[in-house]
Amino acid sequence: MSTLLPLASIAMLGSAMAHAVMGMLTKRAEDRLAFRAVLMLTGAVLYLPLILTNPIPSWEVWRFLLLGAVIHWAFQMTMIAAFERGDMGLVYPVMRGGAPALAALAALLFLGETLSTGEMAGLAIASIAVLGFGWPEKGGAPKLAALGFAMLAAAAIALYTVNDAAGARAAGNPFVYAGWFSLVTAVPIVGTAAIRRGPRLFIQMRQELKWGVVASVFGAASYAFALYAYSVASVGPMAALRETSVVFGALLAALVLKEPFGRRRIFLAILLAAGLVFMRMMSS
Repeated sequence: MSTLLPLASIAMLGSAMAHAVMGMLTKRAEDRLAFRAVLMLTGAVLYLPLILTNPIPSWEVWRFLLLGAVIHWAFQMTMIAAFERGDMGLVYPVMRGGAPALAALAALLFLGETLSTGEMAGLAIASIAVLGFGWPEKGGAPKLAALGFAMLAAAAIALYTVNDAAGARAAGNPFVYAGWFSLVTAVPIVGTAAIRRGPRLFIQMRQELKWGVVASVFGAASYAFALYAYSVASVGPMAALRETSVVFGALLAALVLKEPFGRRRIFLAILLAAGLVFMRMMSS
């Protein structure tokens, strides 16, 4: 397994980068709800051969699928709301980095779990970085609505991560679970888009088709790279490497989307990732 560690590390960095690209493409979309509908439908189509060649999951698995669909719908809606109210360099790192920080904090406050000194230090660093994103920039007011939705999205990520892990274990095959999950979670997003956009939805989806499909491919690649890395290397270090997505997101926001305050947000993203990586490593 040690000989595969460099390859696993490269795969996990690729997963982080692919996820950040998917986030960037969502941010630059004109109609983000229609874009996400395209992305989710494409993902379901990509997994269709796997769905059709495997048995329908048992009720034990469907419990997690249905709960995951609700949580993931909440994530999609809060993510879209955050992107509509703030720059990617502001909300993406908070969404992605806030999830593990919130999970650790909730475990400490509500589940009575004890954290080591190293874990507490990592959590403190990550929390300071998240607060830094909310600090007013050059005399301007903090974007409380954008940050609020970003933190709600982070909470949804933390919830569906736990739910999906349990569902994948119940299914016995993470790829089969992922296939059904892609189908089940696409339904409420497309339904919401149909209600909100009405007859214009097909036109809007056609306009977002090209980059929505590209984003879906990046999403599938991110998931596949992560699964491969987890299968050949220790979960702790690989999970820590995936936190670098917040840095990639800040870099893409500054270099590709040309958002302001790039240097500050890149620094905060690096600080956030460092805190999360340290927290992960201390817990493994």
